[in-house]
Amino acid sequence: MNTIYKFCYLIFVFNSITVFGQNQKLDSMLTLLKTQKDDTSKVNLLRNICGTIRFTNPAKAIEYGKQGVALSKKLGFDKGTAGNYLNLSTAYTYSDRLDSALYYLNIALQYSHKVGDSNRLGLAYLNRADIFRQLLNFTNSLKDCELALKYADQANNNDVRARINQTIGSVYLQQNLYPQALIYYKNAIVLYEKVKNKRMIAVTLNNMGLIYKNSKKYEKAIGVTKTAIQILDSLKDITNLCIFNTNLADVYFQSKKYAESERYGFIALEYAQVQNNEKLIADAQLILGSTFSAKKQYSKALVMVNNAMTVFKKLDYTDKINSASDLLIEVYANTGNYTKAYENLLLNRETNDSLLKWRYDDDISAMQTKFKVDEKDKEIKLLATEKELQNQKLNRQRIILFSIVGFVLLAGIGIWQLFNRRKLKEKLHDLELRNQIAADLHDEVGSSLSSIQMLSQMVNNQPHTDEKEKAILQKMSTNAKETVEKMSDIVWMIKPGENDAVGLGERMQRFLYEIGESKNITCNFTSKNLDLAELTMGQRKNIYLIFKEAVNNAVKYSGTSTIDVLLIKAGKQLSLTINDFGKGFDIELIRRGNGLENMQNRAKELGGKLTQSSEIGKGTWIKLELDI
Repeated sequence: MNTIYKFCYLIFVFNSITVFGQNQKLDSMLTLLKTQKDDTSKVNLLRNICGTIRFTNPAKAIEYGKQGVALSKKLGFDKGTAGNYLNLSTAYTYSDRLDSALYYLNIALQYSHKVGDSNRLGLAYLNRADIFRQLLNFTNSLKDCELALKYADQANNNDVRARINQTIGSVYLQQNLYPQALIYYKNAIVLYEKVKNKRMIAVTLNNMGLIYKNSKKYEKAIGVTKTAIQILDSLKDITNLCIFNTNLADVYFQSKKYAESERYGFIALEYAQVQNNEKLIADAQLILGSTFSAKKQYSKALVMVNNAMTVFKKLDYTDKINSASDLLIEVYANTGNYTKAYENLLLNRETNDSLLKWRYDDDISAMQTKFKVDEKDKEIKLLATEKELQNQKLNRQRIILFSIVGFVLLAGIGIWQLFNRRKLKEKLHDLELRNQIAADLHDEVGSSLSSIQMLSQMVNNQPHTDEKEKAILQKMSTNAKETVEKMSDIVWMIKPGENDAVGLGERMQRFLYEIGESKNITCNFTSKNLDLAELTMGQRKNIYLIFKEAVNNAVKYSGTSTIDVLLIKAGKQLSLTINDFGKGFDIELIRRGNGLENMQNRAKELGGKLTQSSEIGKGTWIKLELDI
């Protein structure tokens, strides 16, 4: 026994030297802090100090983290505020104050989103996922893992990806889904090795050790846990060394190797005392108490377990109080102190009742400790039957709901199809009617007007026709020709399949060049993006008639030698510009005729805007703008 205490003493001395070495870096930062001005550099220094000691001295880390938050807020340094809140949250986590850790982490997330740092966002969501995991809120934990992975992928951060795999593995571990947990742990180790994160490799190996221990694969558990301890020895991570040695002591206890369990229990206790961490001290004492009880060294067991019980009660750890009271019942019963055994039995039952409120699986185990096995089997079967009936009822309700939803959807689709088909039939009917009207106008009325024009020209060419008759016949021919042209426009406007902007542009261009050639006027027509425009028959008609009126006015009255036309679709707007370079006129003095009035009315019908400007000696400019 003296050998063990000597060994622990050497461990204490060694760690004291190690901590001193680690503190050299911390001391240099603290020295710099004294002379640092209140600027962003000091904010980052406080964040680094908090991050350095958050594992080994969480309480002190919290002090520096709060200083960093206060200064960064004063400076308006959001990035520094996010970083300090993040480290502050981790320090609270290592202090086993998860409520405070979650509070500060939510604030860290707000600032991280404000800054837009994918790396920090990934880490913040990951930390929150781990807190939710510790609070047994597995659904929110996995949701935050998904968010963390999104930002880790954006930043291409393998370290955060590894931590996500590790957290998901721990969620499965806590649900006793060991094969799934091992897959994620192994993925995490591969990623940690890429970024050379030894500390987290050790943490993951320790978790794998817990799986092997729970699966009673004790040799594997001992192997991976020892490897984890060796890694942490090189890093001098005292907090995790304490936890891992406690875990290793428990593995040896479970495998009934009590000498090794006692050895590593004392090592864990020494590490905990170096940190002055009550909770870790109590955990180590509890495993030592279990080991002493198994070795029938009841007096030593009582000292250890009662010391642990005092801490667990102080910190209000219900599950630990339950475990300690369970062990004390056994020890006091074996020493003949039935009064104390009964006191702990009452305490054990009380904590069992409390644990039932938040543990899912403890209801059956609690019932088995209170009632006879036969009675309990009946109750378990009854609970299972009731649960099955509820599931069946829920399934029936779901089937009915899905059936109703499906029927409504099918009915809706059917109604929509009938409505669509009716609209399609009406559209086809309109198209057929338009096509018939266009054909009738072209074949019947158009041919008749053409005949009138030809006959009037023939009579006009007869030698016996006098001048008065010739004038009348010439006017008839001219009117017939104009009517044929207007009829052609009408046929084009109503003919199905012609309602596109490209067809409009081609017809406008043809009209412009024909009238320009007949009057010896140079005409320029430019169009752009017409293939992207969709026009109704009414839009096409009014645009074309405004264009014709403007061109005819330019030809008749401007005396121009050049006409420029520009038709452009830009975004959701169509614009038409007609520009002549003739004599122009004073808009204020000239009387508004029917032509300009008609153009304005057509523009109004289109929901567009028609503007006209003219300058004497420079020409006239007309522009139509409308949304399509």
